[in-house]
Amino acid sequence: MIPWRQAKPTILTELAANVRFGLITDVDGTISPLVDVPDSAQVTQKSRSALLALQQELPLVAVVSGRAAADVYQRVGVPGVVAVGNHGLERWSAAGVVEDAAVARYRPALEQAIAAIEVALEPGMTLEDKGPTLTVHYRQAREPERTAERMRPVMELIAREQGLLLYHGRMVFEFRPPLTTNKGTAFLDLVKEFELGAALYLGDDTTDVDALLAARQLREDGRCHSFGVAVVGEGAPASVGEAADLLAEGVDDVEELLTWLAKAARASRT
Repeated sequence: MIPWRQAKPTILTELAANVRFGLITDVDGTISPLVDVPDSAQVTQKSRSALLALQQELPLVAVVSGRAAADVYQRVGVPGVVAVGNHGLERWSAAGVVEDAAVARYRPALEQAIAAIEVALEPGMTLEDKGPTLTVHYRQAREPERTAERMRPVMELIAREQGLLLYHGRMVFEFRPPLTTNKGTAFLDLVKEFELGAALYLGDDTTDVDALLAARQLREDGRCHSFGVAVVGEGAPASVGEAADLLAEGVDDVEELLTWLAKAARASRT
């Protein structure tokens, strides 16, 4: 893994010059700073402007998030951006959110999980029902790390009893249906749908590892010249850096990367 600036003359210039280059990015912790209250998160103005510029140059600019698809589309606020929500389980469209057909059968299990989680929550913890998935936030707990250690077996038991998958991200526990869909499969689907010859994925959390590894696998297989960028900062999981090819030092650095890519893509097309 190397800092993205070192890759400007080689990897990134090649990507930007490819007429079938697509940019796919996570949201929270990547183009939006992490905050204590999820609803207060905002995509930075520099990132939004860069995404808008990229959207005018590239065949695909997409965001892939653990947030609900409608939420993430509205939060990003860039017309034409493809918004994939709930880790690939749904996608925003002007006609309405399109959900994975297999999700509905697991809603009763999620509702049972909600009842059990609400009883177990400690002060500072909140439960977010996102339809296809559930997220338990504990960033506002008095001692987040100890809360995570204490609550992990509780959450694991609830997930196991309801036949759901449990994921542990940055200050969150996530409950999902037992499906193979994740950010990696979402990335692969976008590359195929938009017939990309090159792609770049940006992410900062454990849920992004699947997409970062998918980018590497596509490149090694010769199917798409794709690379992954780990967005690292305080508390970033080591697995993210291990799965990525390039490095960005936090949200501010992502702003600079996206701005540079927009200018490089425009220059290569004039």
